[in-house]
Amino acid sequence: MKQELTYDDSSINKHEIHIRIRNISYRNVILMLSLILIIVIGYIGHEELDAAQSDNMNVNPIIMHIHPQLSLLVNGTSFSVPAQIGIDPSLWKDHSLDEFGMQSMLEMDMSDMSPLYTHDNSGIVHVESTINRNYTLGEFLNIWGLNVDGKTIKMTVNGKPVADLRDHILRDGEQIKLEVQ
Repeated sequence: MKQELTYDDSSINKHEIHIRIRNISYRNVILMLSLILIIVIGYIGHEELDAAQSDNMNVNPIIMHIHPQLSLLVNGTSFSVPAQIGIDPSLWKDHSLDEFGMQSMLEMDMSDMSPLYTHDNSGIVHVESTINRNYTLGEFLNIWGLNVDGKTIKMTVNGKPVADLRDHILRDGEQIKLEVQ
């Protein structure tokens, strides 16, 4: 037995039913388009986040961070250690340790840096490396491009004489003084 859909003529007419059906369909279309738009935006945002996270995963974290202090006397005159050694290309001559330094982070407007560098002329040598290893004063001088071959140099570390300038391992907080003749 078939049942027919009927309506009460007294409360609603065919035109109103048609308008309500059309309005329901219009609302459903708007709702569906809104949901699709939200899903697409969410997907794009998720892809961007994944890409940013994978980019950050490709950058090795800094696991070594120490700060020895270097002061220079040349023929009895105090000289400042230049700012930007290992950052500025004109003060970054040796690139043999680059793989262990900080990689560029464009979103922070930072370029690559050597694992041994200076920010300013205070003499603080920043040792920031993606691996834990011994870095030497000789390696820092090579990065700087400072040629001390053939010069007479007296070196003290924390006030005590040290004979081996090139192979001296840099340590946090130590005071290194070079007197160049």
